[in-house]
Amino acid sequence: MIEIDHVTFTYGENNEHSAGIRDIDLTIEDGQVVVLCGESGCGKTTLTRLINGLIPQL
Repeated sequence: MIEIDHVTFTYGENNEHSAGIRDIDLTIEDGQVVVLCGESGCGKTTLTRLINGLIPQL
């Protein structure tokens, strides 16, 4: 299971306009298949990097 509870991550200064993700809640059950889709810059790669431990979880 993957569970994320109120996670926020920004690059650079910590303000509303910094790239990253803000207040993400996500639960993926074992065996579940999930597709992340969205516009360029919406945080898809940041989210997967957080899940994989490639950037620090705060």
